[in-house]
Amino acid sequence: MSKTIGFRYKTAREYLKLSKYAIKKNLKIDYSTISRIENDLADSPNWTYTKYLVENGVNYFYLTGLSDQIEGQKVDDINPIKYETLQDNFDNLEKAYQNLETQYNLLERVLQILQIEVDEEGNIKQKK
Repeated sequence: MSKTIGFRYKTAREYLKLSKYAIKKNLKIDYSTISRIENDLADSPNWTYTKYLVENGVNYFYLTGLSDQIEGQKVDDINPIKYETLQDNFDNLEKAYQNLETQYNLLERVLQILQIEVDEEGNIKQKK
């Protein structure tokens, strides 16, 4: 398991029978980024590139150097109904988060106006 991460990315790309051009075209990643990754010159591999390799059947543990088995499980396409449900759930969670963030910001403003603070135990104190 002494192969470099860059070597593993290059081998994974070749395992999937992909050229650098195919990666560039499909993922909109320029040649220099691909070369930097495959030649161990990048600080860290590109997330989009990693995700693409894993979704197409490369073992994530191979890419990280934790396994010498390159073959992984290909990610199946999500059917449209399941995708719509997931998207609806995500949208609802995003709205709830935005609502909580708005409430938190209002509370912060009220505390600032009243010049009070709340400690970790929930006790309200006057600012000094």
